[in-house]
Amino acid sequence: MKIDLHCHTRKVKKGDPATREVTPEVFAEKIKNADVRIVAITNHNLFDYEQYKLFKETVKEYCDVWPGIEIDTFGDYTKKGKPKLFHLIVVANPACAEKFKEKVDSLLQGFDVNKDSKHIRDVCKAFKQIDVLYIPHYLGKTPAISDDDLELLKLLVPDNNKVFTETTESSIGVLVNNDFRALVGSDVRDWASYEDSLFSDLRLPVSSYEQFCFLAKRDNAVIDTLLNQKKSSQYTAQPHSSVKFKLKLFEDVNIIFGQKGTGKSEILNSLASNLADEGLRCVKYVGSQKEDGFKRLLSKNGMVADCELLGAKRCGEEFAFIREWKDPNITSFSLYSKWYNTRNNNANKKSMKITEAVNLVMPDGEELKIVKDDRKLFIDVLKKYEQISVERYLKDDDFRKLEALLQKLGDGIYSEVLNAFDYAKTVELTNYSVDKIKELADKKTDTVSKPSSTGFLEYAQVHLELKKSADNILKELNTKAFFQDSALGELEGKGQVYIRSLYRMLCPESRTQEFSSGINNLKLIKAKIEEISKDYYKADIASQISTLVELLTDNSVSSVADFIGLSKYVVDDLGESYEPWVKVNRVMRKVKCSMLLPQKQKAHIFALGAVNTFAKRSSRCKGIQWTIFDCKY
Repeated sequence: MKIDLHCHTRKVKKGDPATREVTPEVFAEKIKNADVRIVAITNHNLFDYEQYKLFKETVKEYCDVWPGIEIDTFGDYTKKGKPKLFHLIVVANPACAEKFKEKVDSLLQGFDVNKDSKHIRDVCKAFKQIDVLYIPHYLGKTPAISDDDLELLKLLVPDNNKVFTETTESSIGVLVNNDFRALVGSDVRDWASYEDSLFSDLRLPVSSYEQFCFLAKRDNAVIDTLLNQKKSSQYTAQPHSSVKFKLKLFEDVNIIFGQKGTGKSEILNSLASNLADEGLRCVKYVGSQKEDGFKRLLSKNGMVADCELLGAKRCGEEFAFIREWKDPNITSFSLYSKWYNTRNNNANKKSMKITEAVNLVMPDGEELKIVKDDRKLFIDVLKKYEQISVERYLKDDDFRKLEALLQKLGDGIYSEVLNAFDYAKTVELTNYSVDKIKELADKKTDTVSKPSSTGFLEYAQVHLELKKSADNILKELNTKAFFQDSALGELEGKGQVYIRSLYRMLCPESRTQEFSSGINNLKLIKAKIEEISKDYYKADIASQISTLVELLTDNSVSSVADFIGLSKYVVDDLGESYEPWVKVNRVMRKVKCSMLLPQKQKAHIFALGAVNTFAKRSSRCKGIQWTIFDCKY
């Protein structure tokens, strides 16, 4: 049963939107569409008695309207030397509506609705002689009453059962679990979307203000009376062959509490059997089995550590380069000394100027890589181009020109690939040939040719290439995560929930279960790559490379894909992780209970939270289907 004890129907203060103004016709339509059965009109610092009577008459067939007001209030609590303002809703017994009007008029005589406020003592004194509820904003609902002033309010109100708090959706569970009388209201700002507002929902329907107050007191007689208004039936439970008793089950949520081993499961099993024997539809859910099914839903089977999903490169060549990396030798000064001392020992060799030649500089390979990548990209584009019926969109002359340009582009790229490859191979073969000639000449003449290179250039190139490879790997390891959501179901009050498949590179938030190989080893490998990127020029870099290669081999790491963590978990509409926990006394603990839930179609458990189980209903199905949940969490 939906109730709304914080509803606006007038624009009163300067900050109020004009969309709070509502006609009787729209008010009636929206209240009916929202299925609100009790509504309190609580405008800012104003009680419009005439409007109250008109609206009450308009919806009397399906909704009870209560008189109320929202007053700018302050108490004894101060902040920076000034009283802290809060909003206090006062809702009156409809039987006292006229008297309530008189008290409001007296309290707010000469009151400026935009500037003035009243002390909480004055408010409580004004309504002392009539039956009212006090509902201050609290815990997230601003402007909120302080804890000190809330205690003062409870001291000023003789019956604390008449003191409630209005809060937000995110806070109400905490307050209810800590024995606060908490509720939420629409606080409507735009009547066009009133149905989308948040309302309090009573599990037991009430038909009057008095019943509501008794329910707030948790009066057993009233609760029994309200419960007995619900449909119920007697069923036999037989947890043991020697034990048999009757259970009264309501067409609602029925919860059986008990410690482990007290027979809850046996009671439910017997109920399921007896209901089936009577020809009633019954579906049974065992929590441990459902937990196994839920674990299967969160299984990573089918997930593949694919770099393309994250838009990352595998860096297979970079890892291979690191594995095969060797520190080039710097030419010894003694070789230059031997060459100089023996250069004149043989006249024939001295005339062979090639024995004093130095190596041509090898290209760094970047140019060849660029043109090879361009050629690969061109071939991929050409394959897609050939799937288009170009003649359909271009005239013959334009089509021929396009074909000629594509041919010219392809030929140009291929020519550049050949030129870059030819140049690299020419330099390599030339240097090889010179070295071989020197080697043969040295053997025949018992001399030493001039070294072809000092080795410094090669040393620098190889070390710079090492840094480049390490930097490329680290860049890809910082690629943003990728996720896919698949709908799981809907939680009442929380919206849709999804199973999220998360693919992310190793990061500080990564967890052990995301990786098939050890996460600590992956962290160590990443740290070693970072060290190599930093220390690439140092003399002992070969030792660090050796340690890294050993780690790569032992952990079968050959690409960036090995650093992709895989996981599945449940998220809500906001993408925040959701787990079916219950918050009790500000401590997280799991629920252990058994439930019997009636409904009008096949049931679905969406969540176990605050001892709630939700299921869908359908008016198309006739009769009651009993759904049994045996939940041990």
